[in-house]
Amino acid sequence: MSTAVIDDIRLLVKRALSGDQQAMLQIVERYKQRVFGLCFRMLGQREEAEDMSQEAFIRVLNNLTRWDPNRAFEPWLMTIAANRCRTQLSRRRVSPS
Repeated sequence: MSTAVIDDIRLLVKRALSGDQQAMLQIVERYKQRVFGLCFRMLGQREEAEDMSQEAFIRVLNNLTRWDPNRAFEPWLMTIAANRCRTQLSRRRVSPS
């Protein structure tokens, strides 16, 4: 990943942390397809994938202060999304629909 992209995401996160909703929307727009793709591959159901994608972004935006700007943003985001999917998969096993 280029330095410009890394600096761009750092700036977006900084703006989002200061309450800039446009920056938050830009983060979601930038990564929504990748997050949804991961969730869909893990869950195999479109509705659940959409729900878990939304939950992942809510978690990310609520926990931006925990992201270490010295590390890559996308793996952090994708880990959160994968964890949301794993939680959903475990719910399925407990109470199948």
